[in-house]
Amino acid sequence: MLNVLTAAVLALSAAVPPPSPVTIEVLSLKGDGCAAGSAAVAMSLDNQAFTVTYSDFIVQAHGSDVRKTCEIGLRVNHPDDYTYGIAQADYRGFAHIGAGSRGIMKGHYFFPGMPTRHSSHTYPGPLSDNWQATDQLPPGDVLHGPCRQRKPLTVNAELRVVGKSATSFMTMDSTDSSVSSTFRLSWRKC
Repeated sequence: MLNVLTAAVLALSAAVPPPSPVTIEVLSLKGDGCAAGSAAVAMSLDNQAFTVTYSDFIVQAHGSDVRKTCEIGLRVNHPDDYTYGIAQADYRGFAHIGAGSRGIMKGHYFFPGMPTRHSSHTYPGPLSDNWQATDQLPPGDVLHGPCRQRKPLTVNAELRVVGKSATSFMTMDSTDSSVSSTFRLSWRKC
């Protein structure tokens, strides 16, 4: 009975974000999918998620395979007695993929020296519509950063168009200019 109660208390404490404001800083921005000034990062007011908005992350086939990436190094500033991990990542954009071609979105994120979480989603043509992908981890599989030694979080996104359709393209944003990627956090007390 005591073990069940202890597990319930630990699960509840893991779900509660820090009470004080949490901020996020962009430490680095690399890749041909996010030129300087073309990606913005913001923390939600409830400290439960952060968003990445891209203004120029697009791949255009022009009759050949094409690939672009964006790697963002982040520092999440939070109270010392908390740590966090990514529980869910939501990506969205628009794709116009010709018949016989396909669009591919890949994402991964990691803390230095710790395992990397990978995801991949394929969108076969013909397709001309908004796309959305969600990667959700079971609570026990969320990889939290170290408690005493804060490490930056690296978030990497890749778009690729494969095939010979000269008119195919894929974006990491949407036609209504809404947020393109949301990373939901899992908090844990140290």
